[in-house]
Amino acid sequence: MKKGQLQKTIYAIVGLALAIGLGFFSYASKTDEIDRTQDEIDKTQDEIDKTQDEINKTRQEIESTRNKQQKLEEAKASMEAYLKELNNQYASIEEEIQDLNRQIEEKKEEIEQAQAELEEAKQVEEQQYEDMKTRIEYMYENAQNNFFTILLEEGNFAAALNKANYAASIAAYDRQMMDNYVAQKEAIAEKETQLQGEKEALDELHASVVAKQEEVSALAKSTSGKIGQHVNAIAAAQADLNGKNDTLENQKEMLAELIVEKKKLEAALEAAKLAEINASLGDVTGVQISGTDNIQYGAYNATEEEVTALAVLIHCEAANQGDAGRLAVGAVVMNRIRDPRFAQGDIMSVIRASGQFSPVTSGRFDLVLSQDLGSVSSACFDAAKRAIAGESNVGNRVFFRTHRNNPALSGLIIGDHIFSYTWNFAPEE
Repeated sequence: MKKGQLQKTIYAIVGLALAIGLGFFSYASKTDEIDRTQDEIDKTQDEIDKTQDEINKTRQEIESTRNKQQKLEEAKASMEAYLKELNNQYASIEEEIQDLNRQIEEKKEEIEQAQAELEEAKQVEEQQYEDMKTRIEYMYENAQNNFFTILLEEGNFAAALNKANYAASIAAYDRQMMDNYVAQKEAIAEKETQLQGEKEALDELHASVVAKQEEVSALAKSTSGKIGQHVNAIAAAQADLNGKNDTLENQKEMLAELIVEKKKLEAALEAAKLAEINASLGDVTGVQISGTDNIQYGAYNATEEEVTALAVLIHCEAANQGDAGRLAVGAVVMNRIRDPRFAQGDIMSVIRASGQFSPVTSGRFDLVLSQDLGSVSSACFDAAKRAIAGESNVGNRVFFRTHRNNPALSGLIIGDHIFSYTWNFAPEE
């Protein structure tokens, strides 16, 4: 048989307990103490469950905060890499700007040189023009352009021809020189225009590069600000994480204290139950007939169905245990009806109480009762009738187990079974 359930909260305070006077109040007092202790245990368990829920919640929050912090760290690292790239771009653009400044300065110098050359060419042109104009005026004033006049003056044809040729050569030279200076001036002016165009292109490129540098600088400044924000957010997450870890440790300490408190209450409850059991052992009255454990109680008014059910249970539990063993099993059933610790008040209720007798739990009891009643010996029926009549060879003991499976247990041994007053088979005084 499986061990009895002593943790029931329903106690049948029947007329038998009322008859023992002061003992009833002692019994009721112990019951109240058990109930109060059980209430405290339940409350403590509620606190334990609540604290465990809080611990689980805090752990989830810690995990969430850690994930948030990790994402912030990753974002910060990404922005730091981007900022480094921007700084490299800024440095490269700065070098480009410096090179453009150098080219612009060189272009300015070239333009200034071209302007100086152009000015010089203009002056040369003007001088040449003045010289040529002077010579022309001289030639016209002296009327040397008439060959016959020259011939008459010279009196020699060859000399006159030379002088006329010389004058023509000077005029041609002046024209050639004027054409050359004009061409040179135009070339220099064209070069100046080209240089001005190149300078303007450099200025536009310079402005574009400077704008790009300012854009990169603005991005770098913005990114640096975001990095600062992430640094602050990471620090805040770490502070939050530290606080939650402290909270978790406090919750764990509280849980440990509650568990210790619950164990103390459970120990107190067990002590109260043992005290209640010891106080109740004398509640079952009977007449001792022989020896310490052989007692005659009052008869139980059983129906035929109850006699048969008890005989079948004895058959399943102790068919091979001899008369003493069979009677002992029947007496345990009847003792439970008389014991106020058990709520069952009839044979069938005791037999079918949940988890008490293994043949009932396994289904063997019902199989024999419904299909194999012929296998139940008359000895089992005799044992059932003796127990119902009030005979007991186990005193008022209400628990039994197979002794060979539990050799360390304390109790009254009859055949293969050991019988006890208590579910834990505590040593008997």
